[in-house]
This record gives sequence, C-alpha cells and structure tokens, in this order.
Amino acid sequence: MSYHYAYFVGALIYAAAWVACFTVGKSHRSQMAWGSLVSAPFALTSLLFIPQYWSPPSLFNLDDRFHVGIEDFVWAAVVGGIASVIAEILLEERLAARRKQRHKRHYAPFVVTVAVFAALQWWHPNKTIYNTIIAFAVCTVMIAFLRSDLIPTMALGSLNFTLLYLGLFLYFLLLFPDFVHRYYNLPNLLGIYVAGKVPIEELLFAASGGAVWSGAYEYVMGYRFEKAGAA
Repeated sequence: MSYHYAYFVGALIYAAAWVACFTVGKSHRSQMAWGSLVSAPFALTSLLFIPQYWSPPSLFNLDDRFHVGIEDFVWAAVVGGIASVIAEILLEERLAARRKQRHKRHYAPFVVTVAVFAALQWWHPNKTIYNTIIAFAVCTVMIAFLRSDLIPTMALGSLNFTLLYLGLFLYFLLLFPDFVHRYYNLPNLLGIYVAGKVPIEELLFAASGGAVWSGAYEYVMGYRFEKAGAA
C-alpha cells in the first residue's frame, strides 16, 4: 500500500477502535460524542506540529500545503472520544454514573491548561509535543485536586488508553514499518522507542491526554460515580 495513504489508513484504524467502543459502551454514547466533538478542533494544533514534530503524507497533500488535513480532524475526534469513555467502559460492572444536581459548570483547569501551553509555546516554540504533554499533566493534577473522586477513573483511563494507543500504533507499523523514520522529525525527538518502534513522545501524549479526557466530561458536567446498584 502506498505510503501516501498511510496517515489516512492510520486514522481509520483508530476510527475502527472508536466504533468498537461506541458499540460496546451503549450507555456512554452521548459522552463519547461529546468527547469527539470537543477534541476535533484540536486538529488545528497540527499547524504547530508540522514540520517540527512530523510531516505526514495526507489526502490532497493538505498537510503539506496547509499544515492541517482531513486525517488530523478524524484522528483528533476519534482519540478524544475513545479516551473520554474507555475507563467507564472497563469499570461499568462496578461503577455507575449519576448526576446529582444541577451545578455551575467550571472550566478553570482547561483555561489554565491553555495558558500553560501558550506560555510554554512562547518560551520553547520548537517543543510543541512536550509543551502539550506538560499542559495536559497540569490539567490532570488540577482536576485530581478539585475532584479527588475522579482520580481512579483518570488513572485507569490514562493507563488503558495508552495501552490501546500503543497496540493500534504497533498494528499500524505492521502495515507501514518505515512510517516513523520517513515522516517524523527524528532529531527533535528524545530517541526513545517503545518496542523499538513507537516514539516515547506518542505514549506520553496518550497517557497525559488520556488522563485529562477520562475525567473531563465528569468534571464539566458535574457527574459523580457510585457503586453499581447503589441507591
């Protein structure tokens, strides 16, 4: 298969995982749709990642021409949707979500995240992936401090999303084994590869982003968890 379609195929692989989660997690579909809708605009950060982090091939050469393409939006939407529900799908037998009472929605951790990212990006504009990881980590700590009840969900979400992300990435590399060496800006990476193939930056992004998205919906919407069957 031509490497010109590699990124598109990769986005479809992650999209297939999204469909699987959507099929299995019937009670979490609205949350999953919310996660995808909110995360899709993050595709625009591709403007900062190309070419300093990578220069992927894309349909109609959009990433090369405009630094953002169709694959970026598909990928951003599906990973956000998956990360927002993976912990709850796994905990479904033991935990159930319920909304207690209407509350004023709070966005402080996310506003701080944007501010931290902007400051880091201004300080080190050529380290966007690390700036993103640090900003997500700050957001995770803030949500954990404000809603300690979400810590188990966020921890499980981060772990399992990272493992799923790794598995899908390795499967993708079976189809396109030279993708990382062809399209990533290797001198700008740490040079650490999990399983000898996946840049550690990808998994740090998955872990930090997975933690944030696993608790974001509950935090914003005011959901809490109780043991399944509890009154």
